[in-house]
Amino acid sequence: MNALVVSAVVRNADVHIVDRERYVTQRKKFAKKWGEGVALKIRIEPEDEAYTYGDIKHYWGHVVDPFSQETGYHKHEAHTMLKAECLPEGKSSITELSRAELRAYTEAAEQRAREWCPEAFVLYDNGRV
Repeated sequence: MNALVVSAVVRNADVHIVDRERYVTQRKKFAKKWGEGVALKIRIEPEDEAYTYGDIKHYWGHVVDPFSQETGYHKHEAHTMLKAECLPEGKSSITELSRAELRAYTEAAEQRAREWCPEAFVLYDNGRV
């Protein structure tokens, strides 16, 4: 895993880390692994609104991957094409999306990929993937 995941709770109108000792230990471990000067992005949101690894895995594995394999585009090229067509206005990355927005984006991206290259999803549709 290449992400430092922290559980927190709102208490007394502030954000409090649930296991502060674990956080401090993990923070130092990851900082050493990533190296000096690495830019990080920290995102804090309600747990039920945060997308999961499974949500991202579904997008890359069931939308981007079949499309890129069938068309010959590199996965990142396919992803860039789908973002240009399907990301909500004002957003520039899927990392900016909430869970609901990511699900809507994934559905729109799959629809667009199916329009561009329906044969990429034949095995998926037949339940063989």
